[in-house]
Amino acid sequence: MKDRELEGYYKRLDILDATARQIINDFELLGIEVKFSGDPDNAYEELFKQIYPHINDMIRKSDQKLIRVFQKIDLNEKLVKDVYRKKNSDVAAGITQLIIKRELQKVVIRMHYKPK
Repeated sequence: MKDRELEGYYKRLDILDATARQIINDFELLGIEVKFSGDPDNAYEELFKQIYPHINDMIRKSDQKLIRVFQKIDLNEKLVKDVYRKKNSDVAAGITQLIIKRELQKVVIRMHYKPK
């Protein structure tokens, strides 16, 4: 799913709420607590600020938990490699963005294919 196709979903509370629940569930399995206030205007920033420090810490420590995050969330390996290859970039920020986007994609795809 392309970025353009996802744009309309970033402000829909039902989608944001489902995305936050997906993130909360996935990270809870890894022992990481994430919360969501339900505010659609700050949803992305709120989730980003909670996920980023954990991802940054895992990268710094070369933690194997990061691989489990990639697998659990089903991140595209090529996109992850692209983030690592970018010079002078914040890898943790790039990975965090990929995580939020992928979780949103999963929610939108499920919504489209959910039986009516």
